[in-house]
Amino acid sequence: MTKITLDDKEYDTADLTDEQNQTVNILNVGTNSIAMLDHITQCVKVVQQLKANELKKSLGDDNQEELDL
Repeated sequence: MTKITLDDKEYDTADLTDEQNQTVNILNVGTNSIAMLDHITQCVKVVQQLKANELKKSLGDDNQEELDL
């Protein structure tokens, strides 16, 4: 089955109990959720910066610092 590493020690999930495998699944969901939330955060930051630049340009602010994408 799948191998996992915890504190530099490798375990085969086939050797784990059902309860331990459920815990592994919960940890995987948490890791995936954190990655997704980080991605969403980065997307929102980019949109915020783009919209701020758009507003500055529409207001005629010649000293704006634009985001390089």
